[in-house]
Amino acid sequence: MMKKVAAVTLFFFCIIAFSVAPPASAHDGPTAEEASAGDMDDMKNFLLHLKRHRAQRVTSDEGRIEFRNAMRNNNGVWRHDDTYVITVNKSGGDSFQSGDIILFHGKHPEALSASLRGIPVFRNLVDMVEGAGGEVVCVRDNSGEYGNHICAVEDSDTGEAGDSFIHVGGFDHELREADHSKSLAACPDLSGKGWLSADMVNDEPSLVRYLEGVNEHIAEELAKVSHSGGRLPLERMVQLMPCWREPPWQSGSIYFYIIIYTDKQYGIFNGLTPQFQDTTLLLIDDNGLNVGQAVRDIVEERNEGFLTYLWDDPVVPGDEVVCEETGPVPGTFPESEEGEEVFCEVGSPIPGRSPGTSVKRGYFILTDFGLGGSTEYVLGSGIYPKSEAGGGGGGGCAIVAGSGSEPEAAAFNLFLIVAALFMAISGKSRSGEKLPVRDLRARRKSMRL
Repeated sequence: MMKKVAAVTLFFFCIIAFSVAPPASAHDGPTAEEASAGDMDDMKNFLLHLKRHRAQRVTSDEGRIEFRNAMRNNNGVWRHDDTYVITVNKSGGDSFQSGDIILFHGKHPEALSASLRGIPVFRNLVDMVEGAGGEVVCVRDNSGEYGNHICAVEDSDTGEAGDSFIHVGGFDHELREADHSKSLAACPDLSGKGWLSADMVNDEPSLVRYLEGVNEHIAEELAKVSHSGGRLPLERMVQLMPCWREPPWQSGSIYFYIIIYTDKQYGIFNGLTPQFQDTTLLLIDDNGLNVGQAVRDIVEERNEGFLTYLWDDPVVPGDEVVCEETGPVPGTFPESEEGEEVFCEVGSPIPGRSPGTSVKRGYFILTDFGLGGSTEYVLGSGIYPKSEAGGGGGGGCAIVAGSGSEPEAAAFNLFLIVAALFMAISGKSRSGEKLPVRDLRARRKSMRL
């Protein structure tokens, strides 16, 4: 009887002990909400909390992306409304000063690669970090325009010399104040390269030539900077992003994107929609196709190939699938931290859903950009088949222009569209598991980013 009592006592003791003990992943510092409501010391401790947690979680490219995504999640640990983290470069021997390149932005993904040095309080803050020896530094904005207590701290990727950067917390600004001019002025000279520009893409062969040129261009640029262990040189990559959203790489419906080739298919660059950076491309279109999984199947089998699916066409109003209201999305998502709800903001793409309903013919290449590491990337682009001869990067495929009578051309184009729709629907067999997105209203809304 005594043994039974002892066993029962031990059982309940274990329950109590485990119920009060924090989980291994528990946070050990203030959240963004607490730092926002607190004082300067709370903001300092928030950034130190960020450094500790980042050191534990960021041990791979996937870990970096998942953490960056968690830092953008409103009402999560790292962002609460207008309190969020901005990560910028630290000066190092080149023409860029500290704060000239936004490497991460918790509120405005579109601000990536821009500079905030034109704002005096921000410039003073990042200059102070230079001589702080890793300590948190803070400034007060007496005007209150950019925040009440603003702090910054230096950080780095473990074991990677030269990959130092600066985290800033408590600083809030308007998107229009992010200046891309310095990064755009440093865009590489592409004259004489012979690569096909985006405005010349109007059919499948020209799409292939365009993407092959993109692959060569990126490999050439990344070869100019040092990288450790085959890792992507993030600072150079981010610096080039505004260049890739301009001609010759972007025109109308033609742009490219980059995905890390893993089971989670994380986007690291999107020439049209910055919100798709640091999020998974495992998205279900209106035909039930899991686009990211289908792309992975194609490149896994033969390193490159085509896929027809449904997506947002940037030159077609009303085909967008976006959040109607800001709020949590039911279900779990691979890029969210344990226990965190994923918030979707009004007008943004719905997590787990393809962002549009236009038929797209995509082409994909598996590449390592010459880095020679263990991580591979999927480089992709696509065209939008239409009945009219669009041409010139406007999203149209000039498939039959000048190839016979108008009735014959119209009939042939109709055949192509029906065939494309059939391929999209038949792709359901490769769709894989559907993501758990339920009970979230969507609307077609014109969105120009």
